[in-house]
Amino acid sequence: MATAKAIFFFGIALLSCSLIGASRGLENRRSLFLPILNSDPKVFDVTKFGAVADGKTDNIDAFRAAWGAACKNSTTRAKVLIPEGTYRTAQTMFAGPCSSPKPITVEVKGTVKANTDPSEYVSPEWFTFQEIDALVLTGRGVFDGQGPAMWPFNDCKHTKKDCSPLPSSLKFYKVNNSVVTGITSLNSMQIHFHIHGCRNVSLYKLNITAPGNSPNTDGIHISSSDMIKVFSSVIGTGDDCISIGHSTTNLTVYNITCGPGHGISIGSLGKRPEERTVNGVTVTNCTFVNTTNGARIKTWIGTVAAEVKNVTYEDIIMKDVQNPVVIDQTINFGMEDQRYSFPQDKRNYSVKHSCVSAMQHSEPVRGCGGCRCRFGFFRST
Repeated sequence: MATAKAIFFFGIALLSCSLIGASRGLENRRSLFLPILNSDPKVFDVTKFGAVADGKTDNIDAFRAAWGAACKNSTTRAKVLIPEGTYRTAQTMFAGPCSSPKPITVEVKGTVKANTDPSEYVSPEWFTFQEIDALVLTGRGVFDGQGPAMWPFNDCKHTKKDCSPLPSSLKFYKVNNSVVTGITSLNSMQIHFHIHGCRNVSLYKLNITAPGNSPNTDGIHISSSDMIKVFSSVIGTGDDCISIGHSTTNLTVYNITCGPGHGISIGSLGKRPEERTVNGVTVTNCTFVNTTNGARIKTWIGTVAAEVKNVTYEDIIMKDVQNPVVIDQTINFGMEDQRYSFPQDKRNYSVKHSCVSAMQHSEPVRGCGGCRCRFGFFRST
């Protein structure tokens, strides 16, 4: 493959009064939740509650029992242990609030495999952590969504509109002051990690992998959340490496290797009236290799004028990226449910100190026709 000789240093800025969020440094963000651990936690080993590591037995009852006992343990800190071995489980929820001293830990050493019967999932998530304050999900274990067996059922775009999407592998809902580290997510049915309604959560040293042609397998999807950090991880999947949904604020992403995948994207936005502003997104020191997109904002010709502001992509390396920067306001153009044409407002958006090589299209910025790109600059060296 021929490599472009030119190295492009580029920037896009959307006019506003000041670059408040874009200049915000990492040092000003709230520090990672790091509890002081004064004693060893009490261990709740799932095998002691009946889990069988044969890769066939459904261990949902054992997993729930171990979590329930740990969550109710009020005397000492608690840790749920999934030891080495392969454990199969159906739709599972670890829910709080817990009475155990904080933090409560889930350590995964083995491989957890999803059941592959679509009828067993009553909602679109496989493994859910819900309403927990101070969770530590850690270990070198694997969550295997067994996507190849489920992707053929990913047909919502071609069937009735009310069909159920495939489950996300790991969903975090109303989880605050927490850490997710060391985990591998393999072949998710749909999204690998779904962060919704959370605050002050750090995700790092993750390994997220699925084939480049796997459908809708976003690596990490974040929505309606504040103060989320994602860093020092490798993501290669079939959709966005990181997708940033509506009502996301104060998001920090750095030291991510992305590829294959669709880049790090904001959106799509503007589809539903309840959607709120995306404000304060900083993406730094990331590398994109063999991705369809790099930095992207995508919005619907929808029912609301969603706002995106204070966004910075900085110190980005892109190699063999088809579309380095995409601002697309017409992602649903031509769809039968297109009814409105409110322009989405994007402010304080910048891409700077970044380089692109082996670019497949002649223009580094694509898809901004008709949107509110009032002021822009491009410089090549």
